[in-house]
Amino acid sequence: MAKQNKTFIITCGLILCLSSASNLFAANSESDNKPDDRNPFQKYDLYRTPVVPTPSAEDRTKNCYALEHEMAALVPKTYSYKPDFYNDPYQGAAVWIGTTLFMPAYALSGYSGYRQYTENARMISAEERIALLRHLKAQNRCFET
Repeated sequence: MAKQNKTFIITCGLILCLSSASNLFAANSESDNKPDDRNPFQKYDLYRTPVVPTPSAEDRTKNCYALEHEMAALVPKTYSYKPDFYNDPYQGAAVWIGTTLFMPAYALSGYSGYRQYTENARMISAEERIALLRHLKAQNRCFET
Protein backbone atom coordinates (compact mmCIF):
# COMPACT_ATOMS: atom_id res chain seq x y z
CA MET A 1 0.00 0.00 0.00
CA ALA A 2 2.78 2.44 0.89
CA LYS A 3 4.62 1.56 -2.32
CA GLN A 4 1.52 2.36 -4.39
CA ASN A 5 1.16 5.72 -2.64
CA LYS A 6 4.80 6.50 -3.33
CA THR A 7 4.48 5.61 -7.02
CA PHE A 8 1.27 7.65 -7.21
CA ILE A 9 3.05 10.68 -5.74
CA ILE A 10 5.98 10.24 -8.13
CA THR A 11 3.62 9.94 -11.10
CA CYS A 12 1.70 13.06 -10.04
CA GLY A 13 5.00 14.91 -9.65
CA LEU A 14 6.07 13.91 -13.15
CA ILE A 15 2.75 15.06 -14.59
CA LEU A 16 3.08 18.37 -12.74
CA CYS A 17 6.62 18.84 -14.09
CA LEU A 18 5.50 18.08 -17.65
CA SER A 19 2.57 20.46 -17.43
CA SER A 20 4.75 23.27 -16.11
CA ALA A 21 7.29 22.58 -18.87
CA SER A 22 4.53 22.78 -21.46
CA ASN A 23 3.54 26.17 -20.04
CA LEU A 24 7.06 27.40 -20.64
CA PHE A 25 7.05 26.20 -24.24
CA ALA A 26 3.63 27.69 -24.88
CA ALA A 27 4.84 31.25 -24.42
CA ASN A 28 4.03 33.42 -27.41
CA SER A 29 6.08 36.62 -27.46
CA GLU A 30 4.21 38.15 -30.41
CA SER A 31 0.82 38.00 -28.77
CA ASP A 32 -1.47 41.02 -28.86
CA ASN A 33 -2.74 40.18 -25.39
CA LYS A 34 -0.89 42.21 -22.79
CA PRO A 35 -0.27 40.05 -19.71
CA ASP A 36 -1.41 41.38 -16.38
CA ASP A 37 1.60 41.65 -14.05
CA ARG A 38 -0.50 40.62 -11.07
CA ASN A 39 -1.57 37.30 -12.58
CA PRO A 40 1.36 34.94 -13.31
CA PHE A 41 -0.83 32.58 -15.34
CA GLN A 42 -1.53 35.17 -18.05
CA LYS A 43 2.13 35.29 -19.10
CA TYR A 44 1.73 32.33 -21.42
CA ASP A 45 -0.72 31.65 -24.22
CA LEU A 46 -1.68 28.01 -24.03
CA TYR A 47 -3.47 28.08 -27.35
CA ARG A 48 -2.32 29.15 -30.76
CA THR A 49 -3.14 32.66 -31.90
CA PRO A 50 -3.22 33.97 -35.48
CA VAL A 51 0.17 35.09 -36.74
CA VAL A 52 0.58 37.93 -39.22
CA PRO A 53 3.44 37.13 -41.60
CA THR A 54 6.17 39.74 -41.36
CA PRO A 55 9.00 38.97 -43.77
CA SER A 56 12.51 40.11 -42.97
CA ALA A 57 14.67 42.19 -45.31
CA GLU A 58 16.61 39.05 -46.24
CA ASP A 59 13.39 37.27 -47.17
CA ARG A 60 12.31 40.18 -49.37
CA THR A 61 15.53 39.98 -51.40
CA LYS A 62 15.04 36.30 -52.34
CA ASN A 63 14.00 35.46 -55.86
CA CYS A 64 11.27 32.99 -56.81
CA TYR A 65 13.67 30.07 -57.10
CA ALA A 66 15.13 30.66 -53.62
CA LEU A 67 11.66 30.96 -52.11
CA GLU A 68 10.52 27.72 -53.74
CA HIS A 69 13.71 25.95 -52.68
CA GLU A 70 13.24 26.97 -49.04
CA MET A 71 9.59 25.92 -49.14
CA ALA A 72 10.56 22.51 -50.50
CA ALA A 73 13.11 22.12 -47.71
CA LEU A 74 10.47 22.97 -45.08
CA VAL A 75 7.80 20.56 -46.31
CA PRO A 76 9.26 17.47 -44.53
CA LYS A 77 9.08 19.40 -41.25
CA THR A 78 5.30 19.62 -41.61
CA TYR A 79 4.85 15.85 -41.45
CA SER A 80 4.11 14.00 -38.24
CA TYR A 81 6.51 11.14 -37.71
CA LYS A 82 5.10 10.07 -34.35
CA PRO A 83 2.34 7.45 -34.44
CA ASP A 84 -0.93 8.25 -32.72
CA PHE A 85 -1.80 6.71 -29.36
CA TYR A 86 -3.45 3.54 -30.65
CA ASN A 87 -0.79 2.78 -33.28
CA ASP A 88 2.19 3.40 -31.01
CA PRO A 89 3.71 0.11 -29.81
CA TYR A 90 5.42 1.90 -26.91
CA GLN A 91 2.03 3.02 -25.60
CA GLY A 92 0.76 -0.54 -25.65
CA ALA A 93 3.88 -1.74 -23.86
CA ALA A 94 3.59 1.04 -21.28
CA VAL A 95 -0.04 0.20 -20.56
CA TRP A 96 0.70 -3.52 -20.33
CA ILE A 97 3.77 -3.07 -18.12
CA GLY A 98 2.03 -0.44 -15.99
CA THR A 99 -0.94 -2.73 -15.46
CA THR A 100 0.94 -5.94 -14.75
CA LEU A 101 4.48 -5.22 -13.55
CA PHE A 102 5.52 -1.66 -12.82
CA MET A 103 3.01 1.14 -12.32
CA PRO A 104 5.36 4.08 -13.12
CA ALA A 105 5.50 2.78 -16.71
CA TYR A 106 2.34 4.85 -17.21
CA ALA A 107 4.62 7.91 -17.14
CA LEU A 108 5.52 7.08 -20.75
CA SER A 109 2.07 8.35 -21.71
CA GLY A 110 2.93 11.75 -20.23
CA TYR A 111 6.27 11.79 -22.01
CA SER A 112 4.58 10.77 -25.23
CA GLY A 113 2.15 13.66 -24.85
CA TYR A 114 5.05 16.05 -24.31
CA ARG A 115 6.80 14.73 -27.44
CA GLN A 116 3.55 15.18 -29.39
CA TYR A 117 3.35 18.76 -28.14
CA THR A 118 6.90 19.55 -29.27
CA GLU A 119 6.28 17.86 -32.62
CA ASN A 120 3.15 19.94 -33.12
CA ALA A 121 5.15 23.09 -32.32
CA ARG A 122 7.73 22.09 -34.97
CA MET A 123 5.03 21.44 -37.54
CA ILE A 124 3.21 24.71 -36.79
CA SER A 125 6.37 26.81 -37.09
CA ALA A 126 7.21 25.16 -40.43
CA GLU A 127 3.66 25.71 -41.70
CA GLU A 128 3.78 29.37 -40.67
CA ARG A 129 7.12 29.83 -42.43
CA ILE A 130 5.72 28.19 -45.58
CA ALA A 131 2.72 30.53 -45.42
CA LEU A 132 5.08 33.50 -45.20
CA LEU A 133 7.08 32.26 -48.19
CA ARG A 134 3.87 31.73 -50.20
CA HIS A 135 2.87 35.29 -49.36
CA LEU A 136 6.25 36.53 -50.63
CA LYS A 137 5.87 34.44 -53.80
CA ALA A 138 2.51 36.07 -54.41
CA GLN A 139 3.99 39.53 -53.89
CA ASN A 140 6.80 38.71 -56.33
CA ARG A 141 4.23 37.32 -58.81
CA CYS A 142 6.03 33.97 -58.96
CA PHE A 143 2.79 32.16 -59.84
CA GLU A 144 2.44 33.91 -63.17
CA THR A 145 3.82 32.18 -66.22
